[in-house]
Amino acid sequence: TALAPGLSGSSTMPWSKEKDFREKLSKLSESQQSIQTLSHWVAFHKANAAHAANVWADEAQRAADPHRQLLLVYLANDVMQNSRRKGTPCAEAFASQMATVLPAAH
Repeated sequence: TALAPGLSGSSTMPWSKEKDFREKLSKLSESQQSIQTLSHWVAFHKANAAHAANVWADEAQRAADPHRQLLLVYLANDVMQNSRRKGTPCAEAFASQMATVLPAAH
């Protein structure tokens, strides 16, 4: 998956936390605490916001269950809202992936 436009990073350079993030995404539940905990984890790794957004988009597009897709959209919403408040690059990174994810979730 190509990185979000205008964001640093290289799609050919591996992200050391990708496996961890995919595992955390697979364990994401509908609880507010689960969503917020993972959202904070993404914010902590803000230097790799574009990588995180790409992994999130990939997982959201692969999700066959509409409830799972919606859960991943809830996560992105929390990431973007917190990012805007704190001024981190996560909002831009996740917003740039929404166009690819929302048609799949629809």
